[in-house]
Parts: sequence; structure tokens; C-alpha cells
Amino acid sequence: MAHAQNLVKDIQVRGNATVNREAILSAMSLKVGAVYSEEKRVADQQAIQDLGFFKAVRILGVPEGTGSDWTVRVDVEEYPTIKEIRVSGNSVVKTQDIVAKLPTSLQPGHIFNLNERRAATQAIVDLYANKSYLADVLRFEPLEGSPGTLNIEIVETRVGSIYVQGNKVTQDRTIRRLIRTRPGDVYSKDRWRTDLTRLYGTGWFDDINTDPTPGTEIGVVDLTLDLKEARTGTFNVGLQLDPRNSLAGIVRYSQANVGGTGRSFGVNFLQSTQGVGPSIDLDYTDPFIDDKNTTLRASIYSRVIFRFQGGLFGSGNTSFTRDDQYNERRSGGSIGFSRPFKGENSSIGVSLRAEDVKTENLKPRLIDHDGDPDTDKIPATNFIQQDGQVSVATFGLTQDRRDVPIDASRGDWSQFTIEPGYSNIRRVGGITSDSSIIGPNFFGKASFEYRRYFSSGPPRGFKLDEPRKVLAFRIRGGSILGDTPFFEQYFAGGSESVRGYQEDRFWGRQMFTSTMEYRFPIQKAFSLVAFVDYGGAWGGYGSVNNFTQSDQFKLHLGYGPGVSFKAGPLGNIQLYLGFNEQGKSRTHFLIGNSF
Repeated sequence: MAHAQNLVKDIQVRGNATVNREAILSAMSLKVGAVYSEEKRVADQQAIQDLGFFKAVRILGVPEGTGSDWTVRVDVEEYPTIKEIRVSGNSVVKTQDIVAKLPTSLQPGHIFNLNERRAATQAIVDLYANKSYLADVLRFEPLEGSPGTLNIEIVETRVGSIYVQGNKVTQDRTIRRLIRTRPGDVYSKDRWRTDLTRLYGTGWFDDINTDPTPGTEIGVVDLTLDLKEARTGTFNVGLQLDPRNSLAGIVRYSQANVGGTGRSFGVNFLQSTQGVGPSIDLDYTDPFIDDKNTTLRASIYSRVIFRFQGGLFGSGNTSFTRDDQYNERRSGGSIGFSRPFKGENSSIGVSLRAEDVKTENLKPRLIDHDGDPDTDKIPATNFIQQDGQVSVATFGLTQDRRDVPIDASRGDWSQFTIEPGYSNIRRVGGITSDSSIIGPNFFGKASFEYRRYFSSGPPRGFKLDEPRKVLAFRIRGGSILGDTPFFEQYFAGGSESVRGYQEDRFWGRQMFTSTMEYRFPIQKAFSLVAFVDYGGAWGGYGSVNNFTQSDQFKLHLGYGPGVSFKAGPLGNIQLYLGFNEQGKSRTHFLIGNSF
């Protein structure tokens, strides 16, 4: 008899226009013929509300007659059908990209469902995060006064204040010129990291820490830079191993970040043990000559270039005093300008180099001509002499997408240059005595270089000096048109191209070299290196001494191990043991970063 009372006789659904009656009834535990209870009514009201389609839900139980039967009335107020989507507050992410992140159920033509809001707002936040921005969704609901409009209001996190501390030498103005993030900008973690990388790449700082903190307003973050400055001046007197000079005495003074302005200058004096005159360099750089961050670089020099120089140790090395080596003195100067171009990663540059070139140390050969060994002299011919002036303009486009330019672990770097040149050769001699190069001549070079870096694990983030195992690749190529002096050809072989061979072992009007290195850090400042080089130059001047050349495309293999030490302002000190195709070994010594 208990089950014959308090039964649901009828269920009436009112207010639904889009959501069908069956969908509502299926969410309810009260059914026609079931026992009615207040607990079920309350639970069903919440269950219908939880469908997400309704602004309001009300369920009433109305007793019929003596109260043994009940009519259940379900009144609902639907959310409107979406006709359009209005997005406001977005500036760095396009509206169409935001709308594309919304599920199909929240696209125009569908009834608004409150249950989809949380996932949709999170998708928008994630969209910003994937682009390195921070954002919150302030409103995500039908617009009052225009129910068919889905209103999405976004608050993008912006930069409030930027604080700099710890800089005792570097001027605040200099630091802020390197920081492209400005108060009021939408905060971008990638751009801020790029700013820190730019600071770190100057070499003026040993350590850079950052602490983003919430500002005094909603959607604002304050940025703090905590800097530890490095020693930027160097004075060295001593001996130096060099890829071309082998062993030389040096006096070097350089000062970066002069007066905290970012300007730098250097004076280098180098005297080789091979008895030729000194090499002198005067260098100057100003990274901020205008408000567009244009950099000026200028040099005045008189340098000795040793042709066909060997290394110090190894089965394929030559001694310091071999008579088949000669040198060129190149005296002149260069000036160049570069500036950012179309964004943070690209730059354009133009430079001019003018030199006077003179061949020196042309030793006569001693022969046994009259029975007394090594007493008779004949003129030296084991060289190529082309003395005169040369001027070269360089126009370049560079793209740098490395994570940390001075110690890259991922990303790439590319450069393309065009170099129109002019030469006026006054005197020729040696193996090549072709006089057609004498007088005014024009030539042109087109060159490219590409580097790529791979590292396992997540990106470094803001830990810019974190040691990483890195697989690095580099390819270079070039071609020359016109009548080119010997010393303006492409050269391959040695510490910066194909290791295992003498410096400038191959030359020509065409060039291609490739390098693969695996860099394994042992400590923060010390790494082991394994390398493979493959490249060469061809199609240029003929053979000199035993250095046979090729008129056709021909590449050469070099490989071996090496070590690299970080040495502060000098960059890296690198020592390689290279093996060539014949299995002969040669050491290579390099100061500065390879690539």
C-alpha cells in the first residue's frame, strides 16, 4: 500500500526551446510512476542545472487530489543560442586564434553551455602560455543586452616596472638599451629571456638573475634584474700559440664596457719567433651610435699572415723555419655598421675594408752547384707574390635564433654576404707570374654560412650558463666572380675549417666546408669535443710547393678529439688533435669561440 501513494502521475517541462524534453527527463531520477520525494526533487533540480544549458532551473511538486499523486513541474530558463563571439582585451594573440581554441559546442549556432567554460578558458590561457605570454579570462558569458553574443574578456599580463640592481660600472642607461622589454608592454617570457641573453652575450656580467613579481595592480608584473659584473679589462704580456704564428710574444690590452657605456677598444702587439716584423691591431666598437641600436666597429692594423703554417706537434707538422713558408703583410683598416632588422633575431650590416698587401720573407734557396754544399743561391720561387691594394665592401644579412649566442645549445644561426671588391696589383712574382692581374680589377664574392645546435632535455630557460651536451653543425660555402688576387680567394684547412691539415692548405674560387661537433661538458668551464670536418676549396690558382690543388669539386676529411676551456674575456681556449685522410695528425690551437 505504501508504494501506491506519493506516485508521480505527470511531469511537465516548460521554458525549453532548444534543449529537448527527453534530455531533461533523462537527467532526472523522478519518473512517471515512481515514488515522489522531496530529496529527489532537490537532487533532480541540481542535476538539470548541472547540464550547463540553463541559467535557472526550478522543480515543483504539485499534489493532486488527496495528495496520493503528484505532478512535477520543471521550469527552465535556457542560455541563449550563440550567434557571434566577441573577444576583447587581446592584443598579442589574434581573435581568430582564440575562437579556434573554443570547442565546437561553443561556436555560433550552438546553445551556450556553462560546463564548457572552464575548459575553454583554460585553452585560452594555454594558448597565451604557448606563445610565452600570461593572461587571465575575466569574463566568459553571454553579453547582457545582446544575449546571442558570447562575450570573452581577456586580461593580458603587462610589465609594470623594471628594476636593475648590482651594476656598479655599467650605466643603467646602457643596460636599458639592451633590454627591449618596456613598462606597459605585454609581458613575454621569451622576449624577456632574449633580453637577458643579450645582456649575457656582452660578456660584461658573470651572473644574471631575474625575479618577476606581481605588481600593485591586477594583470601587472614587475621585473627585477640582479646583476654580477665581470672583469672586462685585460692586460697580457707573454707567449702565445697561434694557428698561423705558431709561437709569438704578445702584449695585449683591451677594455670592454668603457665607463659603463658599452664601448670597447683593444690594442694588440704580436711578434712572431720566425723573425718577421710585428703585427699591430687597434680595434674600437660602439654598440649604440644612434637610437636604432646601430653598432660601429672599426680597426686599424698592420698584420703578418703566414701562409702554409704548420702546427706544433703531430706526424704531419712542419717546423717553424721551413723555407717553403712565406708571409704577407696586410696594412690597412676596416669600418662597419650593423643594426637590428625586422625583429629581434635579424640584423643587416655593411662594412668596408681597405688594405695594402706586400709579400715578405722571400728566402732564396741554397743548392750545391759547384761542389760546396748549400752555398749557391737561386731566387726563391716557392711563393705567390701579388703586391698592391685591395678594397672590399661587405653587405650582409644575419639571422640569429640561438638560445645563448656565446654558448649555444639549441637554435640556429645563418648569414648571407655579398662582397664587391677592387684590387690594384702593382707587382707579381713567384710561381704565378701572370701579369693580367696587374692594374685595376673588379671581383665579387657571394658567401653563406649556416649553424645548427641540438641538445636533449628542456630548454635552458633563464639558466643561461647551464652546461649542456650539444651536437653542433656548420656549413659554409662561397663563389667568386672576376679577377681575384691570390690572397682574396677562399682558403680551407686548419683550425677554423678542416682540421688535420695545414692552415690554408686548399684554396680556390669556390669553397664548401662542413663541420659536426659533439661537445661534452666535464665542468662548467671545461668540455671535451669530438669533431668531423669535410670540405675544401677548388678552381683557383695552381699548386704551390707540395700543396696540390684541384680545378674540380673536391672535398677532404678531417676528424679527431679536442678540449675547450672558458677563459673569461678571451672567450674559449681550444686545442684539437686533427687527423687527415692519410691518417697523419696535426694539432690546432684556437683562442675565441669556434662557432
